[in-house]
Amino acid sequence: MRSIDERVEALRQEIREIAHCIHEDPELGNQEFHAVELLTGVLKKYGFEVETGQCGLETAFIGTYKSGKPGPVIGFLAEYDALKGLGHACGHNMIGSLACCCGIALKEAVDEYGGEVRVIGAPAEETMGGKCALADAGYYDDLSVAIMGHPFGRHAESGTMAAIDSERFEFFGKASHAAGAPQAGINALNAVLLLFRNIDAMRQHIEDSARVSGIIKDGGKAANIVPEYACAEFYIRGETSKYVHGLSDKVKDCARAAALVTGCRLEITNFEGFYDDLQTNHTLSARAVQHTKALGVTQSMAVRNSTASSDIGNVSYHCPCVHQWIDVTGDPEIATHTVELRAGADSDYGYDQMFLVAKAFVQTAEDVLTQPEFLKEIREEFDKLEQA
Repeated sequence: MRSIDERVEALRQEIREIAHCIHEDPELGNQEFHAVELLTGVLKKYGFEVETGQCGLETAFIGTYKSGKPGPVIGFLAEYDALKGLGHACGHNMIGSLACCCGIALKEAVDEYGGEVRVIGAPAEETMGGKCALADAGYYDDLSVAIMGHPFGRHAESGTMAAIDSERFEFFGKASHAAGAPQAGINALNAVLLLFRNIDAMRQHIEDSARVSGIIKDGGKAANIVPEYACAEFYIRGETSKYVHGLSDKVKDCARAAALVTGCRLEITNFEGFYDDLQTNHTLSARAVQHTKALGVTQSMAVRNSTASSDIGNVSYHCPCVHQWIDVTGDPEIATHTVELRAGADSDYGYDQMFLVAKAFVQTAEDVLTQPEFLKEIREEFDKLEQA
């Protein structure tokens, strides 16, 4: 069996070209057809069985390589959607490519030691969260571990990410002439404005780490017409899924109160998926960090606890997970969703760091395949988690 370094280096040119092509052709969530073609194409080339369209998502895919012998199931998670107006400013071109690189590089170890490896691609992380649907359908339930890396301004250990709910509030009133017969109208915009005021009054009673942010999507059509329809959308975030569920109920009550006062009819829907908080498996994460540092990373790799959210949180409630941060810019001040991060996600420095982490991830996965006590410790930590 070739060394991990040899296996990853043999893939460097091909995987880098795929990451570059995805970077140059950014596709929004659920429209990532070219990215999926490239990622599934390389998996097929190296002997993976590929299926697409899971949960009715056209750009979801699962690539599987089985040894035919019993053993752990290693999952590498792929993302590949871009940001509207910013392209791959979150580096998802690298995430999908990294997952395929790791999966292919692990094949020889799977043949040697048993088990199987899967590369699981989920669309639209930036919006509706494809992993949410796949998690609900059980696609991660039998994974021994799930591993992914995310571009950032520094190397960092997987930590926490916030849970998030997305709520749309639509108020239906009655149109009337705003000057001639305002008394005959029911003002839907007033209901939206009351909703914002109610939430502002509630803020002093929520946790400091919680976030409730919203916009008015529709506030009426003309100033001389009482608005018969108005709509607002809110993101509701908190440290845990349990807390966010409770906070969302309070925000919904704010909307119901606004509807009651104004006489409007209210409809409440979700406009995106519910992202659970990320529950990193620290046993698995510590080993990945150990291997990353052994390959030459001298940064502290301190745990990064983020107030942002990702649908990998949903995965972390179904199997042991790690979401390691990868330095692609050399500048810890650079955040995601910036043009600087976008440049780093297609740079020589960024790719060097990506392939370094690929080697660390493959070594971590081989430890899972070959060290039953290590896998037992991972599972024991996961089994202690409070389920969402």
